[in-house]
Amino acid sequence: MKKLICGTLMALYGAFMAFPGYAQDWKAQLVAAAEKEGSLILHSQPNLAAREFIQQEWSKAFPKIALSLSVMATPPFLARFRTERSTGNYLWDVGLSGYTTGYLLAKEGGVDEVLPEIIDPDIKRPELWGGWNSAFVDVPGKYVFSVSQFTKGVYFNALQVSPDEIRAKGIQILLDPKYKGKAIWHDPTTPGSGDLYPFFLQRRIGDEGLRKLVVDQRIQWTAQQQEVVEAMVRGTAYFGMGPAVTGLLGQYQKAGVKLDIRAFGNTPELNDMSIGGSCLYVFNRRPHPNATRLFVNWLLTKDVQYGLAKAMIQNSRRRDVPAVTPPDETAVPGATYLENQREEYVEKAQAARSLVAGYRKQVQ
Repeated sequence: MKKLICGTLMALYGAFMAFPGYAQDWKAQLVAAAEKEGSLILHSQPNLAAREFIQQEWSKAFPKIALSLSVMATPPFLARFRTERSTGNYLWDVGLSGYTTGYLLAKEGGVDEVLPEIIDPDIKRPELWGGWNSAFVDVPGKYVFSVSQFTKGVYFNALQVSPDEIRAKGIQILLDPKYKGKAIWHDPTTPGSGDLYPFFLQRRIGDEGLRKLVVDQRIQWTAQQQEVVEAMVRGTAYFGMGPAVTGLLGQYQKAGVKLDIRAFGNTPELNDMSIGGSCLYVFNRRPHPNATRLFVNWLLTKDVQYGLAKAMIQNSRRRDVPAVTPPDETAVPGATYLENQREEYVEKAQAARSLVAGYRKQVQ
């Protein structure tokens, strides 16, 4: 009897949620409440294309709600976050940034669960995101929602290195003495776009290969991910490990710079599955709760996800959004890739980063 009653109530609830008047009502009420707050404070990733897209599209959709972006790397952001909260200041509403920030904030009790903020019935369908267990990348499966999902490996400058040589040698080409000093790596020992590569490379070339790469091949190190792109564009580096380089070439292409920068390929042997820097989390005790909820439900709509994916050239996790990556950066159908930025791999990834840090000391 209880099952029958519950089933009936759920059916009625579903019908109510699908009723057009209801959809218009919750959206209108939420927009009105958010407009009263008038502001939204976003902790954002460093990807310029992503930031520009969000700022432009949000202002078009909600001109009465000012969007302020805070762009800081994880260590300085967490330092400021702790300082502000110790003095009773709760400054941020929502984050769309790297996974490390979300994991640490969750451990410190600085964020709320994301799922209660998703109220749009078109969005709140687990199958749309490959299941909640897939979309939430933190161990509790509640606090860090991964918006993007795309293959990511090493990038190369095809004006300097033959694609045929890449196909023949794969990742092992990084150890070729003739390319000594020709790889650039966004510092993997701090949170950022380069920190997935130690674990990625360790599983493909082993600890000794990793040592040779760092010690013998004289890697170019940089603290700024954009410098990876710059070095590859200028030809001072032939190989790049850090951001998804092909998604950051727009300004150079517009300027008429001759470019041919590619991914090594799209197979699991050459790539892991990346979640990028687009992890969504909501701060607790946020100053603008209605604007936060509106942002979450706006960001996860199909149109916004497609637009954001195109801006970054990084595929959305949302299953009904078309792939935007080139063929050599699009997952092979049915292939299994390791999503090594999930929190369950944090310890193994940290151990690999420690190896790299140790090897770097040998050449300093």
